[in-house]
Amino acid sequence: LEAIRCFYEGIACLSLARDTRQQKYRCAGEKAVKEIAKFEQISEWNFQNKSKLLQAELHYLNDNLQAADDAYNASIMSAREHRWFNEEALGYELYGLFLIENKFVGSGTNHLHIAIEKYRKWGAMKKAMDLQLLVDLVDPSYLRKHKIN
Repeated sequence: LEAIRCFYEGIACLSLARDTRQQKYRCAGEKAVKEIAKFEQISEWNFQNKSKLLQAELHYLNDNLQAADDAYNASIMSAREHRWFNEEALGYELYGLFLIENKFVGSGTNHLHIAIEKYRKWGAMKKAMDLQLLVDLVDPSYLRKHKIN
């Protein structure tokens, strides 16, 4: 249970560090990256994708975009191989947001669409609906259809 708390706290703190530039969130996020790496040494099956996703978020925070891109993809692949469907969806979601925030809107929305389908497959219908609302706001085809600049 501690590992799961550490993982989600790390995801939240790294995102907050990126948004606010507050050192306390960076420190908590970096600590989570180290802790999950220790869990990965114990069980690669259970923690490899989590470790890669936290590393991706840390690379993104540090503006190391290529390393972030590689780590997002590695996390998604690991989650798929180890059948962590919910975390595969989370990987696609965070990677999609990363792409959109870095001006790759088309590819980012494609990844968010995949995340939505993965969340639905997992049974997280509310999460899928909430993410669809976000996609509708950033999807270029939706913006053109509704004449939004």
